[in-house]
Amino acid sequence: MNKDLTFYKYVGAGNDFVIFESWNGELTLTPQQIIELCDRRFGIGADGVMLLQSHETADFRMNYYNADGSRGEMCGNGARCLVKFAHSQGKAKSQGTFSADDGIHHYRMAGDAIDVEIIVKGGLLDWHIPCSGCGFIDTGVPHLVIPVQDADAEDLDPLGWKMNQHEAHPQGTNVNIVEKLTDAIKVRTWERGVNMETLACGTGAAATAIYGHEKWKLPWPLRLYFPGGELEVDHRGNQYWLKGPAELVFTGRLLLSKLQRI
Repeated sequence: MNKDLTFYKYVGAGNDFVIFESWNGELTLTPQQIIELCDRRFGIGADGVMLLQSHETADFRMNYYNADGSRGEMCGNGARCLVKFAHSQGKAKSQGTFSADDGIHHYRMAGDAIDVEIIVKGGLLDWHIPCSGCGFIDTGVPHLVIPVQDADAEDLDPLGWKMNQHEAHPQGTNVNIVEKLTDAIKVRTWERGVNMETLACGTGAAATAIYGHEKWKLPWPLRLYFPGGELEVDHRGNQYWLKGPAELVFTGRLLLSKLQRI
């Protein structure tokens, strides 16, 4: 494909994404093209790629792809960035709904912050791998929550790889190490599909907040400190809401035909 395409680079609390508009489904990307787009030396560099598309009943659809080329069911920070992008393109209102692979989500824009609904499947499960006191929950994607005394001191990448490949997680899992603060939680997340630690994770924030509320009795809303910034999760009206910043970093143009490095 030789078409010259416009892309948009967005960042949400340190998670970064490449976004294309494909309203009528005219753009398709191969897993290899996605891998090369996300490459931080030979490509644009990102944790994931999103296509903004139309939807029959929601305001728009989010098609999300992980940096390894695999399809992603949901991405919380990616969704917040896509809401802001869709609004800039006249495809989203101040509040409404969008579709992702895990269902229909509500969104709201309030100043510089974007709120998106996180759909939680089932409840928090007590987990004893890799240690007692852990939790496991699906917040659009699977998340393992591991409480630690000092989140900064943990060697997360080897642990993330090990847990993602563990027989207890046949679909793989994201891995969060979490440290209880006085009235907030410090979090570091290893993301399945990126296959490394990222600077933040929206669905991981939701999983951690639910863990903190149930296990540590922390009140809603909960603030979560990631290496890339601060996120907030609230529980209102039987819905979980993820709130945080979303910013356009730059735009550019590329030829997909040039993505043939490998």
